[in-house]
Amino acid sequence: MRITRACILLAVVLTPLVASAQTPAPAAPPPPPKHEGSAEAAFVGITGNTSNLTFGAGGEYIYRPDKMLIRNKATYIRTDESGVTTALAIAYQGRVERALNARASVYGDYAYFRDTFSGILNRNAITGGISIKAVTSKKQTLAIDLGGGYLNEERTTGPAVSTGVYSLGWSYRLKISDSADLSDDFTYTGTFASASDWRIAHGIALTSKISTIFSLKVANTIRFANVPVPTFLSTDTTTTISLVAKFPGKK
Repeated sequence: MRITRACILLAVVLTPLVASAQTPAPAAPPPPPKHEGSAEAAFVGITGNTSNLTFGAGGEYIYRPDKMLIRNKATYIRTDESGVTTALAIAYQGRVERALNARASVYGDYAYFRDTFSGILNRNAITGGISIKAVTSKKQTLAIDLGGGYLNEERTTGPAVSTGVYSLGWSYRLKISDSADLSDDFTYTGTFASASDWRIAHGIALTSKISTIFSLKVANTIRFANVPVPTFLSTDTTTTISLVAKFPGKK
C-alpha cells in the first residue's frame, strides 16, 4: 500500500512537469529591422475672406547595427496668413545608443531647434547619459533617460544662454491594436547656470494605419520655458494631422 501511495503521489507531482516540458514555449517576437524609415506631411489651406496656409513635414531614419541604435529625426512647420509668415519652426535630433545589457544602454544626443516666433534663433544641445528600459512587452514599452550635457541658445532679444544642463525624460509606446499606436515623449531640461531656468518638451501622438504603407497621425506637442525669451510667452503648443509613409524595414 505504501509503495502504491508513493507511486500515485509521484505521478501527481510529475504529471504537470512533464506536460509543461512537452508544451512548446511561446515564440519570441522577431527582432526589429536593421533599417527603418518614415516620412510625413501635413497641409492645410484656407481661402476666401481670409487666407491661411499651414505646411508641415518630417522624417525619421533608424539604423540598428549590432548592439546599437542610430536615429535621425527632423521636423519643419510653417504657417502663412495673408502672405505673411506667422510661424516657422525647424527641429532636428540625432541619437546614438549602445546597449550594455537587456535593460540598460548609454546614449548621446544632439538636438537643434530654431523658432524665431518664440524668440529662438538657434539652439544647439549635446547631452549624454544612461537609458533604462523599465517596461518591455509586446503591447507597451517604456524607456527612461537620465543625462547631462551642454546647451547654447541664441535669442532674438536678450543675451544668449550658454550653460551646462541636466535632463530627465521618458519614451512610452502603447500598441492599442494591430492598426493603432500611441506614443508619449517627455523631456525635462534644467540648467546649472540658474535653478529657475528649466524647460519641458512633451509630445503625444496617435497613429492609425490606413494601408500597409500609409498611416494617419494626430500629434500634439507642448514646449514650456520657465524663463522664456524676453517679451515672449512661456508656452507653445503645436497640433498636427499628418499623412505618414513608412518604408519597409530591411533585415
